[in-house]
Amino acid sequence: MRLSVNSLGVISLAIAATTLPFAEGLLKNGLLEVLLLIPVAWLLIASRTREYALRSVLVLVTLCVTVTFCDLLLRPFIGGRLHYSPMNLHQRRLPGLPMLGRWDADVRFSGETYGDLAAMAGISTFREPRHMEFRTDTKGFRNDPLQHPLNAIVLGDSFAAGVGVTQRKTWASLLEQRLGWSVYNLSYPGGPYEQYLNFSIETDDLPLTPGAHLIWTLYTGNDLDDTGGETWDLDALPWRNGLSAALVNYRTFRDRSPLRQAWESVRSRWNGISEDVVVRPLPDGRSILFYRPQEVWGTRGRAEVERHPNFAKLRTTLREMHTRAGRMGIHMTIIILPTKGEVYHWLLNPDSTEKPQSSGFAQAVIAACRQISLTCLDSRAYLRSEARQIFRRSSDLLWWRDDTHLNDLGHEALATFVVHAVAGPIPQ
Repeated sequence: MRLSVNSLGVISLAIAATTLPFAEGLLKNGLLEVLLLIPVAWLLIASRTREYALRSVLVLVTLCVTVTFCDLLLRPFIGGRLHYSPMNLHQRRLPGLPMLGRWDADVRFSGETYGDLAAMAGISTFREPRHMEFRTDTKGFRNDPLQHPLNAIVLGDSFAAGVGVTQRKTWASLLEQRLGWSVYNLSYPGGPYEQYLNFSIETDDLPLTPGAHLIWTLYTGNDLDDTGGETWDLDALPWRNGLSAALVNYRTFRDRSPLRQAWESVRSRWNGISEDVVVRPLPDGRSILFYRPQEVWGTRGRAEVERHPNFAKLRTTLREMHTRAGRMGIHMTIIILPTKGEVYHWLLNPDSTEKPQSSGFAQAVIAACRQISLTCLDSRAYLRSEARQIFRRSSDLLWWRDDTHLNDLGHEALATFVVHAVAGPIPQ
């Protein structure tokens, strides 16, 4: 039986509807949907040209089917190779509360990686390759299976999670080794509000020793600019279940499209080095990279920080976290982390004078913490002093040259600072 133009159109649209969600993973701007809607509208309203419109729809259907097939076929083979770090590949949204992120559960990775700034620049000569081990627990955080009740919880963003550093060399792992503690790393890239929610949601399931410590890091570079939410009551959050939660998992699957990653890589190389990446020479001829937006944000004075629309929400988050930790009998300490440019100001801005010892962000947060009797320490002066001494001795750095994050030496220095913060005098 011969199918009519209308029947073929309906069948074609059904196929497109089935495959388009996968194909859309290639382009993030909805271009495929727009391209599809044009001939569909033509097919519906222009009766004299329906045959030509149908051909256009068939072309787009073929495109959707081809993209979908290639995407599913290539995922097992090249999906992981297109990400500069396994920590990016395995990121996902929490189905029940998509504003929060996790890594995939029970990840076991051992291999080579390089820095976020080198990936952003798209120039291979900037890369500083290193071996990294990355493991996650059943919750999707960077931990080995629990062996003992916990003496401490480490909370923060990518700096606390140890992005770019192998598992046993993160400062959280070094705390375990130096203090003989059992430490749980509850850190994941994101802002203070998300960290508060992660702590509130997960700690009930964690076995804590009496008088356990919470060590919470705040980052000068972007924590004020992570807008966060305005609901601190867990029961009032926009929880999801059923089909709504399943859609979150689907979007995670779609967003991991290897075709999308390949396209983004090609586009990055085509556009050239990002204006957000600042390149500076080291005395030995190597290049060191900085991320301009974070360095600009890190130069704000205290008054500007306190006027920022997000600062009031940050103060509320600090207060709510302090209250919650206090009810649990947890000793809470906040550590403020500087940007790469704050520590290596002489490299980023060779013609300018040194800045004060504490950033405006640090000054504002410390003042807010004093109002609620919360211990808050700025690691900037200590890391800057360590950075100068190490560079004079060996020309080594505390940050990866191609990354916004600390390297092995940086994690060792930060671990030393934190050890003294919770167990002894603070290094001057």
